[in-house]
Amino acid sequence: MGKHYFKTAEFAQLCGVKKDTLLHYDHIGLLKPERVGENGYRYYSVGQLATYDLIAALRRLDTPLREIRDYVARRSPEALLTLVEEKRAVLEEERRRLDRMAALLHTTRESMELALSVTPGLIRLEELPAARCAVMPAPVFGAGFEQNVFLLHIRDFLSWARAHGSASLSTGDIVSRESLAEDRFIEDYYYCSLPQDAEGWEVRVRPAGTYAVLYHQGPYESEAEAVRRLRDWVLAQGHTIDGDLYEEDLVNDTSCADPARYLLKLSLKIRPKKAETDEKDH
Repeated sequence: MGKHYFKTAEFAQLCGVKKDTLLHYDHIGLLKPERVGENGYRYYSVGQLATYDLIAALRRLDTPLREIRDYVARRSPEALLTLVEEKRAVLEEERRRLDRMAALLHTTRESMELALSVTPGLIRLEELPAARCAVMPAPVFGAGFEQNVFLLHIRDFLSWARAHGSASLSTGDIVSRESLAEDRFIEDYYYCSLPQDAEGWEVRVRPAGTYAVLYHQGPYESEAEAVRRLRDWVLAQGHTIDGDLYEEDLVNDTSCADPARYLLKLSLKIRPKKAETDEKDH
C-alpha cells in the first residue's frame, strides 16, 4: 500500500473528525474510500482531503448532506457558482436576522437603563430625533368589535415590523393632537419604529423637536389620566401643543409581572413658550 493512502482512523485524524463520521459518509455515498483492501480495510488518498474540506465547508453553511452529496457527484465550475450564490443569499439573510436581533437587544438594554435612571412622575423637556413609524389604527371598542380578529391583525403588524428592522418588543400608542384638544386621551394608532429603508406599511414620521416627556408608572388603565396630566401641564406652562403624543413602553409585562410597576414614556410634541416669545420679538 502506497504511503499516500490512509486507513479510516488516520484519515479521520487528518480531517479532525471522528472515525464514525467517515463511516457515515461512506454509508450514504458522500465520501467513499478510494480503495478497499481484500481485508476489508478502507483506504483514503491524499487527494480526498480536498473533497473532505469541501464537504466540511458546506456543512458549516448548514447545507444538508443530501445536497452536498448531489453536488459532489456532479461538481463543476457552473454547479459551484450556483451553489455559492445560493449560500451567499442564505448568509445575507442570516446576517440581516442577526442584525435585527442585535438591534432588539440594544434597544431593550437602553430601555431598561433608562427605566432604572428616571424618576416616575417627572415631566421634563427633551429634544427627540425624527423617527419613522409604521402605524395601524386603534380599534373602536364597541358593538361588533371582534377581539380575536384584531389580535391577529396587531400580531401580523408587529411581526411585519420586526421582519423589516423594528427593534420593538411591543407596539407603542399615538394619541393625536386632535384627540387631546377634544379631551380624548386614548390611543388613535399603534406604532413601531422602523429603519429608514423599510416600506410596505402605512408610515408616518415622528418629527424631530422639543417634547414634553412624562415617565408614568402604573398599570395601563392609568395611562389615559397620565396623558391628561401631561397635556394640562404643557398648557399650564404656556407651551403650545405642536404635534401628537407618543407612548413607549419602558417596563411592561415582558420585564415585570406587577402592572403597578409598568413604566411608560409619554412624549408630546410642543412649541416651547420661550420659542414663541423669540419669534414675536423678531
